[in-house]
Amino acid sequence: MTRTLLLASALLVLAACASTATYPPTSGRASVTGNTPPLPQLMASSLRYAQQRGNPNAPMVFNLPPETLGTAWDDVGRRLGDGARPMTANDKDAFTVQQVRLNGGQAEVDIVYPSPEGVYQILTVYLEGALGADYRPMYVQRWLIPAKQRAFNAPVSGPFADTPSESAPTEIENPVAVPVAAKPPANTGH
Repeated sequence: MTRTLLLASALLVLAACASTATYPPTSGRASVTGNTPPLPQLMASSLRYAQQRGNPNAPMVFNLPPETLGTAWDDVGRRLGDGARPMTANDKDAFTVQQVRLNGGQAEVDIVYPSPEGVYQILTVYLEGALGADYRPMYVQRWLIPAKQRAFNAPVSGPFADTPSESAPTEIENPVAVPVAAKPPANTGH
């Protein structure tokens, strides 16, 4: 009985922390780290979906937001599986998680990626799920926003490393967002 109550309490605490969160944290939002469930799963699922929808021929080299703990990098890499690897300072191209927004059973993940045309662009992966169950990508929103190549964000070591108080400024050359497709396709097969 006590074990069940402790488990239920832990799930409620996690649900409260992750029900509305932005990572990297922004002012006025709950502070979370890249290790906070379900963030590693959201980042990994979104990176793979972005690769499939944005540039399927590019290798899966991933880059996480600044100040992300090394353990989160490891978790995302495990979830991506074989053929994926974290970005290093020597890499030129990578799929970069810019921001994760979680609101209950829905999440949005912005990713800067190298397009097949050789320019960097932004896309948003929309996911649905629930605490204790994986979030699944539902559709992607491509933005006709040229972006600058993202710098390598080295993992932070230590379980209590500081997290940024606000998200890093977006490096966008043209601040006007032009959506390519505002609605999900009728049947994505996923």
